[in-house]
Amino acid sequence: MVTSIQNGYLTLVYLSDIELYYSGPQEPVNEFIILSGEERDHLVKVMRHSQGEEIFITNGLGKIFKAVIEKIFKDSVEAKVIETYSYINKKKNCTFCIPRLKNPERFEFALEKCAELGITDFLVFNSSRTISKGTRIDRWNKILISAMKQSLLSFLPAVHIADSINEINIENGEKLVFDQSGKKKFLKNLLKDEKKYFFIFGPEGGFSKEELNLFNENYIINIGENRLRTETAVIKCASLL
Repeated sequence: MVTSIQNGYLTLVYLSDIELYYSGPQEPVNEFIILSGEERDHLVKVMRHSQGEEIFITNGLGKIFKAVIEKIFKDSVEAKVIETYSYINKKKNCTFCIPRLKNPERFEFALEKCAELGITDFLVFNSSRTISKGTRIDRWNKILISAMKQSLLSFLPAVHIADSINEINIENGEKLVFDQSGKKKFLKNLLKDEKKYFFIFGPEGGFSKEELNLFNENYIINIGENRLRTETAVIKCASLL
């Protein structure tokens, strides 16, 4: 197997015009990898692939496999790996902390677009002004899998839950709080690869004074002259990264 290290995007090895499937977090066994469930059905029933055809599979752990379909079973597909591409997660030190939003579609849109832009770690939290309290981990994971495959990325983003902003504050790493009151602008070149960063975005109505007082005012960031919706600020930050 040939292993190449790129910057996290399959397109940089000129494989952009492909379909990408997700195998789950597994490594090939004796050069074989398995697709099952919805991925198997999409491969066989929707895309009409058959034995002997080449496909591309990611395990969501930084690898994409070029493989040939060997056997098609009722509930799975067995493919033989002929080439492996390994990638580096260049945004692994960035956690996007997104509050639950009243409109779940806006929240899911932000999650999807950030994943497409390469963000791989999310923390969903409640703030004092959070309106929605729902948690839909299964649905969010499906959105993230789809976004990963759509963008030909090899790292499946993870979603974690925090009950309050206080839980984020005690995490090890620098906290960058995005709020309209911030006097500093976000500059990507100030970030250091060896440090862990938490990008914390406010809910509808913004943070309360008590929440802002938890953080050093030097780390309260204004991401633009216009007042932005939460999901817009989140996506803009991901784009800047």
